[in-house]
Amino acid sequence: MQTRAPTNSLERALMLLDIVAREGEGLTNAEISRRMGMAPSTCSYILSRLDREGYVRRDKKTGRYQIGLRIVELAYGALRTIGHRPIVEPALHKLVEQTRLTALVAVWVRGRAVVVDKVESPESIKVDVDIGFPLYAHSSALGKVLLACLAPQEFDEFVQEHGLPRRTAKTITSRAKLLQELETVRARGFATANEEEFVGGRAVAAPILDGFGKVCAAVSGAGPAVHPIWKCPEDAIACVKAAAREISRRWGG
Repeated sequence: MQTRAPTNSLERALMLLDIVAREGEGLTNAEISRRMGMAPSTCSYILSRLDREGYVRRDKKTGRYQIGLRIVELAYGALRTIGHRPIVEPALHKLVEQTRLTALVAVWVRGRAVVVDKVESPESIKVDVDIGFPLYAHSSALGKVLLACLAPQEFDEFVQEHGLPRRTAKTITSRAKLLQELETVRARGFATANEEEFVGGRAVAAPILDGFGKVCAAVSGAGPAVHPIWKCPEDAIACVKAAAREISRRWGG
């Protein structure tokens, strides 16, 4: 897809970063220049400057450009200044203490459930998801909660833009089945994911409401599928929903 050609150097650099950030496997100079509608030589110059400053990095074997560590550093800095941590972390620590699961909070960012806070489980087996990690919306419990809040048109746009890629053998890849799943999420007030995003991983999530009663984030308890708590998942569900209510109360206040 070709985008509108930017009109100045700053617009070009920002648009280039946005395009590269959307492609996990990276893009070549030719692919980026074609999408931006600019000369490959101009694109190469901007990429070289961004690469030098660490905003992108070039794979020497494939020649593909990916987002660099400098962007990651900026993202972490932004997350630290949001100011949500005093609001959510007491509930997250309590959730971990009650369930021995890892507690996560995520928000909706461009079709993904991006983790913005995390309190690790004390168990030996950890959840390999860190702050800033973008979870697939259709296959994660956090993502399903956020997806369930979209209007029908927004959901259609999400599917059209992102598709429903298969993450594991248990991932829901059918639009009809996902719609049915999201209807269940809305009815129950929580979502589950059983090895749909990660093989061997299981999670339950519930919505966090802002002061206007709208879903602004989601909280989950996640851990290995063999964790003892899943023998009685109702306990985990109750604890996660309680954490969501507590965070919503503090957020709304």
